[in-house]
Amino acid sequence: MRPVISGIATGPDGPVAFARIMIAASPAPMPDLAGLSGEDGTFTLGTNGPGRYVVAVHADGFVPARAEVTVRPDDSSVDLRVHLDPDVPDVTNPPPLGR
Repeated sequence: MRPVISGIATGPDGPVAFARIMIAASPAPMPDLAGLSGEDGTFTLGTNGPGRYVVAVHADGFVPARAEVTVRPDDSSVDLRVHLDPDVPDVTNPPPLGR
């Protein structure tokens, strides 16, 4: 059985529900894998074996985040915690009106 990456997406106020989670980079070619975090912010992604993975997390109202995780040959599951910062609009430099 191939190892999985199990994790949680969190923000300043706790878990982030329904964040979009995907493997952005893997040690070998693999199909685009994506999923949603649960209501409690947790997620599980399959892998294609040992190596370094980059997990991308996107959620409405938050700045996208990326996290690296290494899956070792003897791992069955690797834990990952990804923190998302709020996407705060830049009010000091608003876009011009009428454009």
